[in-house]
Amino acid sequence: MKKLVIAFAAAAACSGTATAADLGARPLKAVAPVPVASWTGFYVFGGAGGGLWNADSNVFSDGAVGFYGPAGTRLTRDQRLGGNGWFGTVGLGYDWQFNSKWVTGIFADVQFGDLRGSFVDAVYGAEGTAKLRTSYAAGARLGYLVAPNVLSYVNAGYSGSEWSGSTLSTLTLPTTTIATTPSFRRDGWFIGGGVENNLDIFGIAAPGWFMKTEYRSAFYDRITLPETALAGGSTGTTTTFKPWVQTISTSLVYRFNSTGSAAVADPAPRLYAKAPAAISAPSWTGLYVFGGGGGGLWNADSNVISDGTSGGFFGPAGTTLSRDQRAGGSGWFGTVGIGYDWQFSKWVAGVFADGQFGDIRGSLPSNAFVSFEGREKLRTSYAAGARLGYLVAPSVLSYVNAGYSGSEWSGTTLSTLDLPATDTFTTTSFRRDGWFVGGGIENNLDIFGITAPGWFMKSEYRSAYYDRITLPETIVPAFGGGPSGRATTFKPWVQTISTSLVYRFNATNAVVAKY
Repeated sequence: MKKLVIAFAAAAACSGTATAADLGARPLKAVAPVPVASWTGFYVFGGAGGGLWNADSNVFSDGAVGFYGPAGTRLTRDQRLGGNGWFGTVGLGYDWQFNSKWVTGIFADVQFGDLRGSFVDAVYGAEGTAKLRTSYAAGARLGYLVAPNVLSYVNAGYSGSEWSGSTLSTLTLPTTTIATTPSFRRDGWFIGGGVENNLDIFGIAAPGWFMKTEYRSAFYDRITLPETALAGGSTGTTTTFKPWVQTISTSLVYRFNSTGSAAVADPAPRLYAKAPAAISAPSWTGLYVFGGGGGGLWNADSNVISDGTSGGFFGPAGTTLSRDQRAGGSGWFGTVGIGYDWQFSKWVAGVFADGQFGDIRGSLPSNAFVSFEGREKLRTSYAAGARLGYLVAPSVLSYVNAGYSGSEWSGTTLSTLDLPATDTFTTTSFRRDGWFVGGGIENNLDIFGITAPGWFMKSEYRSAYYDRITLPETIVPAFGGGPSGRATTFKPWVQTISTSLVYRFNATNAVVAKY
């Protein structure tokens, strides 16, 4: 199972105008304590989000039908299914702040909603809807304060999930309901990360209130589900299901002790002989380049239609032969890009372009009359868009973005899912144009007290949407070649998370304050 680990990743300053030539030696009055957020204490949160799941699935004999062999006989190879949807979440936790900039804590939460997709028995060419209805987690997190009011963290722990049963109907039209599967639960583990900051936007402060955005990947073991025929008794088959769930959520947080500590100034009067050096913060106006890596999932709705070349056997071109099923894919990629930002007060706007290159692979199904499947790969994607962000601290930018997205896909060889697998058809490589929406967090690279002028780090979530394409299926040369009379449609949605190093060419030109 592929695993993703991410960490989102600063200082605030005061303003003044005097220079060393303007200042004589004079007493400095005691400065009142300046309150800052305390991260030690109890908190509660609630919010919402969305996500995708993938699941590897195959079919075995349950031994009830002799034709399929003894119980445990493997009848099909794996195919990758997909699902997506929305959820709400509530939770609570307790944090401890230590060594000034570090925070550790424990938490528990629950997600309730409807992330639905396909559950398929390839032996019968039948499909039903599987829904992730509820998931729950208990874990720990460790974070670093990239600014006094901004926590970047990673987390991990236990995850449980509750899934609906399915009613299986034939994919080939006209559809016929043939069997059901029971509801089930799976235990597993999760890993993720996020960013949390105090709720101070547009100059309006809300003491005790914070906001956090979190990415999470949860992994569960394979389960074997018996199938009950509609007329009663066994179908002779069992279907396995091994899910991986990827989610992104945003929540409001209330911290009960958030103002419980203060940064206390030296109470004794002092004499200054000269003004200290100016304190600077990054300028966000200027050109930047970046490079990094990440991972993601895709879902795709897919069905089979006639291409009109079968001499009437499959009907005229465009005749629908099967209903949709939802396929899935997962993998890794690298990314490089360039952009330009403009800063105006606490706001930053900009334009950018980037490319992603890698291997996010999954199933291209073709389930009409006989079940076929091939490995489809998202090899390259590219984007051009705009972003708008708000400086939650002088060196920390929270932003949203959107724009054009293009993608290049591999094409595949379709083989029977029934064993032994036989290569039967091929589909061509293709490209799709679409659009994306996303968001992220970017901060200067100041970790463990080590600064790197001009260098930043950004973590970004993105969802890209593409229109359906129709892919003709060509018979492999071993069976004579030529058109098959069939075509498979494919409508993908891609969800990615990435972390990149950023170099800003103008990052050290702005001066925030002089004392």
